[in-house]
Amino acid sequence: MARGIVRNLLPRLRGRGDAPRVPAHPHDDRLPVRPTAQQLRDATAVVESRHGRNADELAALLLAVDRDGDPGLVAGTEQFLLRAQPRVWLMLDVATRRTWPRAPRWSEVAVRRLSRGESSPLGLTVAAFHPDGHVREAAVAQLAGLHGTLALPVLTLRASDWVPQVRDRARSALERHLAEPSAAVLVAAVALAVALGERREGRWLADRVDTVFREGPVELLTGALAVPDRHTRRAAHLTALAAGRLDLAHMLHAAEHDDDLLTRIRCAEAAVRTAAAANTVDLVRPLLSSGTAVIRAEAVHALAREGDITPAVAALTDRNPIVRSVAQAALRRAGSDPAEQYRRLVMTSFPEPGAIAGLGETGTADDAGLVPSWLDHPRSRGRAETVRTLRRLGAAHPDTLSALLTDSSGAVTRQVAIALRPWASRLDLPLLRELLSASNPQHIRMAAYRLLHERDTWTRLLIDLELVADPSPLMRGRARSDIAAWLTREAATTYSTPQGRTADTLTRHLRDAEEALGPDQVRLLRFHLGLEPPSTA
Repeated sequence: MARGIVRNLLPRLRGRGDAPRVPAHPHDDRLPVRPTAQQLRDATAVVESRHGRNADELAALLLAVDRDGDPGLVAGTEQFLLRAQPRVWLMLDVATRRTWPRAPRWSEVAVRRLSRGESSPLGLTVAAFHPDGHVREAAVAQLAGLHGTLALPVLTLRASDWVPQVRDRARSALERHLAEPSAAVLVAAVALAVALGERREGRWLADRVDTVFREGPVELLTGALAVPDRHTRRAAHLTALAAGRLDLAHMLHAAEHDDDLLTRIRCAEAAVRTAAAANTVDLVRPLLSSGTAVIRAEAVHALAREGDITPAVAALTDRNPIVRSVAQAALRRAGSDPAEQYRRLVMTSFPEPGAIAGLGETGTADDAGLVPSWLDHPRSRGRAETVRTLRRLGAAHPDTLSALLTDSSGAVTRQVAIALRPWASRLDLPLLRELLSASNPQHIRMAAYRLLHERDTWTRLLIDLELVADPSPLMRGRARSDIAAWLTREAATTYSTPQGRTADTLTRHLRDAEEALGPDQVRLLRFHLGLEPPSTA
């Protein structure tokens, strides 16, 4: 039947395929010579990585594998495509369409094979990515008759094709597959269906899959809930939750163990609602130890609402502020003051960092005296939370905090820089310049830079100009970005100009920075600073 469709719908292909102008040596095309399985694996890894921008190399390798026809490599390539992520398929769809024009000779041979029904599943796959809509339609017609799952991702892509004839034929084939789908069929289609859901014509299949999850056999849903692909699991869980098809046990299991954050959160929320409606809230207690803060907060809130505030008391020192906030609110509703709890906790030996943070969130200025002793907390997070708490309580003073600018932890020096920002103009300038020295660790240099940046406009620009050629890429990039930001957003409204020694120092620094910044940016800086260019005499 598929061959008849090709013959009836695409006489153009038959004529093109039988033409004597087909060359004798299609290897003359710009395609790889004798591709290997390792090349395919390497090219796929590039596409799957975050930094993979296109799939042109992989597309060329697929065309070359189809051209050479090595049975083992063709079979291996088809298996690799079956395991490919949706990202790979989406990028191949575009890249192969770009690559076909680089192989006009092989394109003619491939079209001839297609018109005669001689293409392998791999050949039909790459033909379905051809720039010619007639070729894509012919490939779809033959893929519709294949029983293997390799056809499904290709048909899924073509079901959102911009050519109506191609799109309708692919959808018709998919309708037959989804009429009574197997778990393998559903899993093969759903990941791409989710990825295509935002495309103009891509919502069609996503809606069909949702219908199967809502109304189809429970074994299909169960299979989709356990597949390795997290996008598929997420779609299955969210649809099943909306349709009321998940029981409490499954919700709790997913909330605790699924590696997809959104799935964990939605299942936890649903589990709390379901347990509350059934008066079995105690069943959500395992969620208190979840590694996800929002889930811990949900469990604390649910149990407190039922009158059990013991988890809320324990959560007062949680590492996450969201959980602490929920616990604090639960204690207030129960008539207790969380600040009193925190005051007792920070008086213990080596209090938890969360206890120190909680006092800053709930205490008053009168509590500031309870905190400074923990500036030497053995844990860096404890020291960082102590600095933050002093700032929140209005007790962050240079005499107390300046020594921590040389702390071994970047988290601590960052909090110190934030706390001392209002004091920046009164801090010891020689000390900050010493801390900015390249001999210091980068986190100390960055803290000093932040404070110097806040001191005044001319100090800020002087420091930036000193750092534009710094050995550290981070410091160098930060300085150059800040100069560009000043020129773009602030220079036009800086109505004063540097004078005296400050102007002379800026002039000298601008001359030294010209190689790093370029003459145009230096000229613009001189204009806004009101500085004359150096004499060439």
